[in-house]
Amino acid sequence: MSRKRISRLRKCWDRPRRRRRTLQLPQQPSEPLPYERREALLSRGELAFFRALSQAVAFRHGISMKTRLADVVRCPPEHWGTIHGRRLSQKHVDFVIYDRYTAAIIAVVELDDRSHSAPDRRDRDAFVDHVLAVLGVVIIRVRAASSYNIESLRYRLNLKRAGK
Repeated sequence: MSRKRISRLRKCWDRPRRRRRTLQLPQQPSEPLPYERREALLSRGELAFFRALSQAVAFRHGISMKTRLADVVRCPPEHWGTIHGRRLSQKHVDFVIYDRYTAAIIAVVELDDRSHSAPDRRDRDAFVDHVLAVLGVVIIRVRAASSYNIESLRYRLNLKRAGK
């Protein structure tokens, strides 16, 4: 090893180490927490659709429930503090279909119930649709119903019985 290399290593070694700041939480909260435990991840309607969707996708595909939009779309770190990051940060999509072997995103599936007719929800849906369309992510919107046709779902997802 050269002298310069040894000298550089010594300088790095002798530098004072930075301490990590840790978040100190109070031992006992002064007041009770306002949270409540959810009984299930999905509502009854979402669960019924999830079961149909599970049958529609082949064994090669997986389904992720209630995925953050920021896990589907990457936002550069320098934009998190801007309007672009803020608009992305609080949004979720209902289901993401992915390839079980490569984890590649195949499609985003949104289940549209009555709440999607509200004006603020329509704006949110338009934003999500626009972002996903610009980035080339397939988005499929399905109207909430009392039952679902598996073959129709498979056709809309463009999946064959044995896989994509």
